[in-house]
Amino acid sequence: METSRKTFASKLILKVNIYIYFMMITVVLILPFLGAFHLFDWDEVNFAECAREMIQTGDYSQVMINFVPFWEKPPLFIWMQAISMKALGISEFAARLPNVFAAFFTFLFLFKAGKELKNPKLGLIWVIAYAGSFLPNIYFHSGIIDPWFNLFIITGLYFGFKGIKGGQLKYHLISGTLIGLSILTKGPVGLILFAVPFVLFILLNRKVALPKWAGILSFSVSFLLIGGLWFFLLLIQGKEQVIYEFIDYQVRLFQTKDAGHGGPIYYHFLVLLLGCFPASFIALRRFSFRPKYSFEFLMTLTLLFTLLLFSVVQTKIIHYSSLCYFPITFLAASYVFDKLENKSSLKASARIVLIGLFLLGIIFTLFGWALNHPEFILNNFKMNSFTKDSLSQNLAPSLLFYLPGIFVFLAALLLYFNYLKEQRALVLLGGSLTVAVGILTLIPLVQRIENYSQRGHVALCESVQMQHKNVLIHPIGFKSFVPLFYGLQSGTIMKNDLEAMDEFNLVNTKGLNKFVYFTSKAYKKKEILELYPNLIFVDEKGGFCLYRKKDQILLK
Repeated sequence: METSRKTFASKLILKVNIYIYFMMITVVLILPFLGAFHLFDWDEVNFAECAREMIQTGDYSQVMINFVPFWEKPPLFIWMQAISMKALGISEFAARLPNVFAAFFTFLFLFKAGKELKNPKLGLIWVIAYAGSFLPNIYFHSGIIDPWFNLFIITGLYFGFKGIKGGQLKYHLISGTLIGLSILTKGPVGLILFAVPFVLFILLNRKVALPKWAGILSFSVSFLLIGGLWFFLLLIQGKEQVIYEFIDYQVRLFQTKDAGHGGPIYYHFLVLLLGCFPASFIALRRFSFRPKYSFEFLMTLTLLFTLLLFSVVQTKIIHYSSLCYFPITFLAASYVFDKLENKSSLKASARIVLIGLFLLGIIFTLFGWALNHPEFILNNFKMNSFTKDSLSQNLAPSLLFYLPGIFVFLAALLLYFNYLKEQRALVLLGGSLTVAVGILTLIPLVQRIENYSQRGHVALCESVQMQHKNVLIHPIGFKSFVPLFYGLQSGTIMKNDLEAMDEFNLVNTKGLNKFVYFTSKAYKKKEILELYPNLIFVDEKGGFCLYRKKDQILLK
């Protein structure tokens, strides 16, 4: 009895230590500088504004933007942001905080899955490969939906795999619940990303992997109960139109491309190859399409289908293919793990990582130099008018822009000497850790990029909000959610569907019960003043202009 108690206590301490370990990793790698720069237009500001409006209106049953129904996204992630903002206030930090928790649970899942599939070493290598790859790490620092969405899908696939391999109904129930949560996070694409590779896996291994009807029923019940929760809430409130518009948007998303978000069919291949460095280069050595009754083959199918799906989809946005981060890093981790277990040579892979790190150091150094010398870009490259205005701000140079390049070069040199000592495993894992920690040194660069791309717009909206509380800010000639979030627009003062008016009516309608300001990109200033003689130019900052109406009268 005493021995069993000691065994139980030791296991409990080990579990607690694992949680503390991954909490520390998350705090060190993800939490710092979370609110160091403004939310980026569109997606980050869009979701944060939805959460802010949810808090202001008190209506948590549907997502709204500009205080009208927003049917593009379900509410789960918006609920997370709303909870964070209720606790910490409306801020960039609060908007991004939910993805810090996503990082913690992702690292924990990767470790536990690797441990169950083989042993703790595989789990640890998978964590290092994921956290130490460029885009997977960066996305945890953002306020977008995808980190949670992808986590629900990969865990759904994992428990579905356990369900058909072990035959236990609880795993099918868990899998259905997780995929239902993915539907509540981003919509029906969650079911597609799960079902196609999972069904293909079953068909290709049908002699040994056919699930029982009880398992299919268990998955279906839990999936429908969780995934249909939001739709049921809308139905009982008589908001069927939101459901119709939501479904229509999902169909259009696959058939058309958003303005400015097109790209070639190989777009996502390049994004994943370069953005998942160094894991992507190692994963190529592991890739195989031979059917096997293994989780690795399920990951291969998931990678291929996700890549194919979003290569065909007309809208090309970087994070659309972000589910691929999991299979890419798993294949890389499996390759390294097997080499270490078999004591095989890692020379070729270690050499690739070293070369990649040196190239990354060169790129970061050149990028830092370019940020300090915008006149070189202006004088030697063709660009649109907005980019010219943005780069002409005469911002002060900073030596901090060279920090990422210096950090990567020093780490690469350190790893090179270990490579000469034939410690190739250390080079591979150390390369990933270098990327993971080095991302924190990119903060000054990201701040400067944000300064060039949108900070002038944010500053103009914030200045208007400080002067007037009863105010509407409307962009002319471009789409932006910045005026809503940073202008702190209020739905309680809208009148006669004011929020639905187009720019022409807002400019020319007299007797509005609130101040109305307008923003545009600076290069369109002359065109806008000629088109709308009722507007007066107010201010210009960072490539953006602010206007107000000549006949502006605030009615009491």
